[in-house]
Amino acid sequence: MRRHTRMMVLLAAGWLCAAAAVQAQEVVIDRQVRAGELTLFPSAANPNQYYYVADRARLATNADGRPAFSFLRYVEPAASADTDADKAAGGGIVHAVVELGVPDDVLDDARSELRRVNPNGTIAGPVAFKSGTFALISSFAAPGSEFTDQVLGVGKAPLLENAKAAVSLSLTRKGAEVLWESFRSGTPDISFSFEMDIDGFRSPMQATIEADFERIYAHDNFAAGVATPYLQGEIEATFEDLRRNGAIKVTQVGSDEKMDALIATAYDRLTQLMFDRADSSGTPTTADLAGAGGTDGMLSKASALLEARRSETRAANEAARERNAQNAGLRAAAAGTRARLEQTQARVEAAESGATALDERAASAREIAERYRERAQAATDDAERENLQQLAQQWTQQAERYENTARERRTEADTHRQELAAHQAEAAEAESRAESAGPDEELEELPSLAIVASYKMKRVRQSGKFTIDLNKYTVSTLSHRFDQNIGDLTRFVEDERVFRTVNIADSAFRQREIPVFIDGLNAADFGQYVNFVTVTLRKRHENGTMSTDEIRIDRNNFQQAANNFKLAYARLGDSGAGFLEYEYRVLWNFFGGAEVDEPWRSSTRSGISVVPPYQPRSVFLEARPEDLAAANVRSVDVRLYYTLGDSVQSKRLSLRPRDGQDLSATIDFMLPADRYDYEYEIDWRLADGTRVSSGRVRSEDGTLYFDEIEEG
Repeated sequence: MRRHTRMMVLLAAGWLCAAAAVQAQEVVIDRQVRAGELTLFPSAANPNQYYYVADRARLATNADGRPAFSFLRYVEPAASADTDADKAAGGGIVHAVVELGVPDDVLDDARSELRRVNPNGTIAGPVAFKSGTFALISSFAAPGSEFTDQVLGVGKAPLLENAKAAVSLSLTRKGAEVLWESFRSGTPDISFSFEMDIDGFRSPMQATIEADFERIYAHDNFAAGVATPYLQGEIEATFEDLRRNGAIKVTQVGSDEKMDALIATAYDRLTQLMFDRADSSGTPTTADLAGAGGTDGMLSKASALLEARRSETRAANEAARERNAQNAGLRAAAAGTRARLEQTQARVEAAESGATALDERAASAREIAERYRERAQAATDDAERENLQQLAQQWTQQAERYENTARERRTEADTHRQELAAHQAEAAEAESRAESAGPDEELEELPSLAIVASYKMKRVRQSGKFTIDLNKYTVSTLSHRFDQNIGDLTRFVEDERVFRTVNIADSAFRQREIPVFIDGLNAADFGQYVNFVTVTLRKRHENGTMSTDEIRIDRNNFQQAANNFKLAYARLGDSGAGFLEYEYRVLWNFFGGAEVDEPWRSSTRSGISVVPPYQPRSVFLEARPEDLAAANVRSVDVRLYYTLGDSVQSKRLSLRPRDGQDLSATIDFMLPADRYDYEYEIDWRLADGTRVSSGRVRSEDGTLYFDEIEEG
């Protein structure tokens, strides 16, 4: 049977408008269904319509069959002879394009399986990921230790047209060495780990979330404040500690079945209120990756967090195994007592049955004896009479033997009944212990990835106590994780178009290529905010000449090149470390006329990560439906104003109270990296046709509550 892979378009043209995308795919993220090998989410608007997660990944291939993958490893010998050779400077740049999609046969199986779960269910298409993080993970042995997983590189996964995700990763020297050697194996211990964010709604729950921000900010893990990047895993671990200490309270009415979902919702909302994605992309900078000034790098922190989570999981699994072994022992003991009980019962029944059969034989023997006696009395011949009397005596004796044996069987049955009573009490106690043990606990899979999304604390801190009622559909984000081994690339190890090592101090290295990639923008961001980006490089040579190179990145070539660009300059007689020095400048042109011409920067790095001067921000909109209903509000219009350069931009969102479904939402926009201020205007339209407006209000808050009607 032919197998075709349908590579689904995750970023269709309509998705370039963020508001339209949210309306097109409003899924309920806490009602997922497993159909065959796929995870499905029902639509909030139509419960019979489902969207699947395209979590199958593989390296894309170029037209000539080569993988869309390149690994540039660069080395620079140490300047001092006292420095160990293995301490030489260096690193690597990895670029990969990964296709996301689902094979046709897997999708067909999912449709068939869905019909068993929901006869009216249909699969409409793939879920659109909002954003994602790409991590490169390998396992290697440190000196004197066992093999351990290490996070070698972290990057944003910008989802491009044709369901492709591109990533460019800057590796440390250690990471580059480990990765290079691993690729020489036919089964490299190298995996891409994806953490993809899916926006959607959580179902109404009879629960509330309470948070005391004074106690939260006072936690030791948050003491570093605004300047320090935090891993998402660190934030969640801190929230978990705060929940145990009572600074965060999750209160539910009814059963605890959805407690995990409630906690996830609580942590998601608090993260939105307190943190912004670091560098707008949720991925750390190259400096953050390696660490500086005595601080741990993000890769070290991610690896340490991964190992800590694995250790916790191993400990939990070991405890679960012990409990399961105890439970198995209790069940085995109960089964043993049941078997003894059944065996004793069988002995009682066998003894009673034997006694009954012997009674019947005794009765039959006495009847025969009686007939012989009757015939003896009627006999006229003395010899015949004596013979018949002897036969009668023999059958009488046989009957007595049967009766004696029957009495022995009944005595035996009485003895077994006494044993049976003891076994019944023992079995009842063993069954009670086995039932109290419950079913075996399932062992958790070892985490394949620490949550490496990176955040920075917002400059404007929350204060007081925060309370949210979850008895309505709530906008939330679900993190969906999946892994994919990179596959066998040994046949390309000698292909310099795929694997290349350069000595940047070697005079034979006559041209230096500088990979350029945009960090912090995916295809949707680029299409929505940016006209183009121009990156210019200039190199002043030792002979006095000047070399320049320039690239212009717009929406089209951003997608076609999969965010993989290059600048270059020649050696022209340069020697030593001076050859590595160059300057570059970035010009941003945004929609609406905003333009940012950044100053020239000096660098010696082997890659240029271009970070936008404007970074995405989000404002969460929240309201109580009962308050709006009490005020006779028919609809609410929220308009948000923000500044790009000298141009004022705006975004508008309309909300209609329909059973509480649309009373929480987010507005995404962009601001300069060091600013959080914006203006908003709320218009309430009442049932009698009147309009109440808040007027233009300035704010830096991450949440707007629009259930209190105030005229500006």
